[in-house]
Amino acid sequence: MKYSRQRELVREAVEKSSIHPTADEVYQEVRKREPTISLATVYRNLNQLSENHLIRRVVVPGDSDHFDHTLKEHEHMICTQCGCVVDIWPQVSLQALFSGMEGAHITGYDLTLYGICDDCARKRGEAELQDTAHV
Repeated sequence: MKYSRQRELVREAVEKSSIHPTADEVYQEVRKREPTISLATVYRNLNQLSENHLIRRVVVPGDSDHFDHTLKEHEHMICTQCGCVVDIWPQVSLQALFSGMEGAHITGYDLTLYGICDDCARKRGEAELQDTAHV
């Protein structure tokens, strides 16, 4: 893949993000440094970066895809409260578990986990504490 300044800005925006940004969030960040960049250019570069395994695409059913700069094998959970994407680091590699299956030769997979992120769980716990304090 040939070098492109715009692609590098897109990659940097994903890499520096503390969340798993959507294309729109990457676009807003890149525009701070390159005001003339188009959303189509951001989408095209995100696609090229993920196809070349320089970032990971996190498919969120029914919502926009998110992007992750961490290439090390891990899973993702989608918070059912706020919609954020959270890294999940299983103790045993799922790829290792799948590779031992007889009758199949797994070359990859997508696994979507759903749950509640720590922030939402904390807020929920605080709300429940406040509700019980008024009783």
